[in-house]
Amino acid sequence: MNKLVLLLAGSALCASSMAEEPVKDFYFAGYKAIFIPSDTFRVEVGNPELGIQEIKDGTMSFTLKDANGPVPKDVVRIYTNKVRRIHMIYSVLLMDEPIATDSLSLSLTAGSNGIANVKTKYLQASAGVGSQLIVKGETDVLDCTTKGYSGIDTSELKAEEKKCEELEVD
Repeated sequence: MNKLVLLLAGSALCASSMAEEPVKDFYFAGYKAIFIPSDTFRVEVGNPELGIQEIKDGTMSFTLKDANGPVPKDVVRIYTNKVRRIHMIYSVLLMDEPIATDSLSLSLTAGSNGIANVKTKYLQASAGVGSQLIVKGETDVLDCTTKGYSGIDTSELKAEEKKCEELEVD
């Protein structure tokens, strides 16, 4: 019964976001986030009771209530073709199929890791504090930064223009 109520609450969250402009900005803390290209926006949370899901200032966020121990602790599947920004801390990103968008910003920190398959005009990617990101697909312009024993592998990314820099650790 509890899961049914949480599922209905999650559905209401998604429905309210669909009534307005589709959500394009996402924040994850302690989750495995799987992005699946789709014309119809939909969100599936494995165990909604483990975290807090909310939309604030145009960003849909998923934050674990208890981040102690190994993470990620839950899986979120996001079905959308409208992604502008993804920010993650101690989380995992998976984009097996290319997400096509004009501009995309990916930010992974605090030991996050992921694989992003993109088709963009502009891609900004950053990895910090022990995070690792693999970027595949194609973009016109790539702007990437790494800091704090992190890395971004762009060997499978076709880019007309690449600008990547490693920032010094303070």
